[in-house]
Amino acid sequence: MNKLFPAIMIALCVAIGGTVGTTHAATHYVLGYSSVDSGKGLEWGGSTAYATEWNSSIATWNARGKVTISADTMFTLQDLTVSDAYSPAASWAGVYTYKGAWSAETLQFNTYYLDRFSSAQKQNVATHELGHSLGLAHSTAGMVMYKYVSTVTALGAQDTGDYTYLYP
Repeated sequence: MNKLFPAIMIALCVAIGGTVGTTHAATHYVLGYSSVDSGKGLEWGGSTAYATEWNSSIATWNARGKVTISADTMFTLQDLTVSDAYSPAASWAGVYTYKGAWSAETLQFNTYYLDRFSSAQKQNVATHELGHSLGLAHSTAGMVMYKYVSTVTALGAQDTGDYTYLYP
């Protein structure tokens, strides 16, 4: 597993909380690191109660091409661990944590919030957090990568532009 930049730990949140992210170009919202390995793959392990939304989010990003997101197997190194947490005190519905080279990053869904969300909102959180693991930062309103939970489930122009910028 080869990461893009040196080890940094950061938690990125959707929704109910603040913003984190860096704009590296005038119109591109990217983080400068991701869970994508040197072979342009992102292998994930773990489980979530939101499997339907998780699998839909994988299909959404895989449809863009360039990076292949798939379940970890005994023949691959796990790049991302997916799990659920129950955290009423937290301000996040979903959080991606980058840990750096040679360690699987984590993506957690907060059941305290997601259990109350509509299917579209759950899908938005899953697609948004998976976007962070691909290296996308928070972007503009109306996009999947907007910093607040919404019912947007399809990638918008800014989402696809940022993805294409990272994976030409």
